[in-house]
Amino acid sequence: MSKANQLVINYHITEKCNYDCHYCYAKWAKPNELHRDLGEMKQVLTKLAQYFLSSNPIQQKLQYQSVRLNFAGGEPLLLKQRFIEALDYAIELGFKTSIITNGHLISDQFIIEHSHKLQLLGISYDSCHVGGQQKIGRITASGKVLSAARLQSIFHQVKRQSPTTELKINTVVNQFNVEEDFTALITALQPNKWKILRVLPVFDSIQTIRDPQFEAFVARHQAVKQVMSVENNDSMTNSYLMLSPDGAFFQNGDQAQGYFKSRALLTIPIDVALAETGFDAVKFAQRYVNATQVQGAA
Repeated sequence: MSKANQLVINYHITEKCNYDCHYCYAKWAKPNELHRDLGEMKQVLTKLAQYFLSSNPIQQKLQYQSVRLNFAGGEPLLLKQRFIEALDYAIELGFKTSIITNGHLISDQFIIEHSHKLQLLGISYDSCHVGGQQKIGRITASGKVLSAARLQSIFHQVKRQSPTTELKINTVVNQFNVEEDFTALITALQPNKWKILRVLPVFDSIQTIRDPQFEAFVARHQAVKQVMSVENNDSMTNSYLMLSPDGAFFQNGDQAQGYFKSRALLTIPIDVALAETGFDAVKFAQRYVNATQVQGAA
């Protein structure tokens, strides 16, 4: 059995986003998002803490030492103060915390006031060029993108303000960036990790890429392989603990359905919700083993 030092729960706190990425699976048809009722959100976070921060079957398998609550979306920073309330409460409960954001709304003030609260700050960045960002949908309604220069400024400020906060770039390899070379950008940023994810075929409308294309993308970036963590489609299935905006566990499903969900955690025990979605602890641990064994198809 592979072990993991840390368990990660990905809380997709909102469906709302200021971008419209063509491959995004984080669409729940405008659910009643848990954060709208602070009491109910705290109730679910407390329930997660009581289960995962004590002995439980997953802990017994993985023997993890800590649990990180990773805020994702949509775009978490659109929630402004409500996100900060959720972040602070998670820390109060004993979680380590992190965020995956498109970076567009990270202000200098946010870095000063909150970056030290994060074990990890991850920014999704899929193209080094404005044209590529436009094709992918990583652009606001008013036509603004996150420039490489601003991305480098964010990294520089976080490293200065909160040296213990790890920095990560997430890149989804898809039809519009599969021929790009990120070597210069990653070399300049010097992230702790660059996670390369293959676009998931979770909806019929999402165009996939072929195995040789993905393998060539990985091979093109061997100069920065020391920070690369590569995830192909199989390793991304049932290996994530994911909470939807309305407070249910979910997993990526088939092409027609997109994903499947448990009943809301407000209404059922954690172990029942886990059974309804099929989280695979072994595959979770294996992703972190693979992170240090980057191969062509990973």
